[in-house]
Amino acid sequence: MRKFFAITSIGKDRPGIVAGVSKVLFDLGINIEDSSMTILRSEFSMILIVSTGEELEASDLESHFKELAAKLGLSISVKEIDEDEVYSKKPYSGTPYIISVIGTDKPGIVHRVSELLFSKGINITDLNTKVVPGEETPVYTMILEVDVP
Repeated sequence: MRKFFAITSIGKDRPGIVAGVSKVLFDLGINIEDSSMTILRSEFSMILIVSTGEELEASDLESHFKELAAKLGLSISVKEIDEDEVYSKKPYSGTPYIISVIGTDKPGIVHRVSELLFSKGINITDLNTKVVPGEETPVYTMILEVDVP
């Protein structure tokens, strides 16, 4: 029986984070199935879905990261995922669209857009935001991938 885990990691960006995390998993014979990794300002974040044929608990897997987390200043957490959940949901159940939002930066943009989409039953499958310098004021950019029923 295969077991699945979601692993999240966040910490100050520096070389060696991906190599270190993937080495721990490789040494344990754990396969990285899906991943998302990015730098937000000075912080590196990583989300992994991994699988193993070994009988392993989330707390046991998390303990294998303690030394690496201390060495690289990372917060790492592990959550077990039910195998049925891994295969039950299609990436999109409706029609995929990409939405761009660009304007003056101010608090509440993500909330207002996400609340509107939620009220229409639209699922956000990916969301990226950045504040970039503008001529007079910072410009807020948001790119969303959505699933419209």
